Amino acid sequence: MDNLLKAVKDGWNKTADSGWYQSLRTDEKIAELVKEPETAFHPVVIDLIKKYLPDLHGREVLLPSSGDNHAAFAFALMGAKVTSSDISEKQLEHAQKIADKLHLAISFICDDTMRLSKLKDNCFALVYTSNGTHTWITDLASMYKNIYRVLKPAGFSIMYDIHPFNRPFTGEPWKAPEIQKPYWETMPNCHWRVQDLVNSMAAARLSIREMEELQAVNASFWFSYDELIKQNPSEMEKINNWQYNPMAALPAWISIAAQKM
Repeated sequence: MDNLLKAVKDGWNKTADSGWYQSLRTDEKIAELVKEPETAFHPVVIDLIKKYLPDLHGREVLLPSSGDNHAAFAFALMGAKVTSSDISEKQLEHAQKIADKLHLAISFICDDTMRLSKLKDNCFALVYTSNGTHTWITDLASMYKNIYRVLKPAGFSIMYDIHPFNRPFTGEPWKAPEIQKPYWETMPNCHWRVQDLVNSMAAARLSIREMEELQAVNASFWFSYDELIKQNPSEMEKINNWQYNPMAALPAWISIAAQKM
């Protein structure tokens, strides 16, 4: 493992025990997820998933860079056969405990999303990557090449992440957009552009079916966990209205559905 990848692994292992991730593993949060699995997804994203895979029962679903694993739990609760893969052993250990408690038969594998070296070819009906995946990926071409490899023929790749249009800005809520870097500067922090995402999928021979550009749905997009818990809830009601929060004039998220043809 090279030094950069080791730093990524160590960073996510440390972050796995942060206050933010602990808040996502409380009994209350998990109970909410069990009651309404679809809340693990942005409303537009779950509609996109249902459009291309209307019946998830028995369908093989892979989540590379599974992170908090809320999406993994949700897919399993909706009847899918779920494989959760992440570079962080800590994230997977926490997720395994929750899955066992919920009696969910999820397969957990520690693996590099750019390689997916522990997964066989042509196995999954859906590969879903969620928020934060692309921020540490240094080789998009390899990532999508291997997503293509593990997908079944006619299987789908659906990604969901922060919209690249946000990357040039400091992103401070309630303030006018302040540029901190040009949109074209992607490295060293892997702030990929829309063209990088689309071109990597196309180079991997994935056929783009649809793209959605999405607004934020709650205040957690705008603040870190430590900042968010200090906010006045009443003040957060207007956070996604661009007339009060100028940064909300930009799309917050992007989702792209592609298919192995």
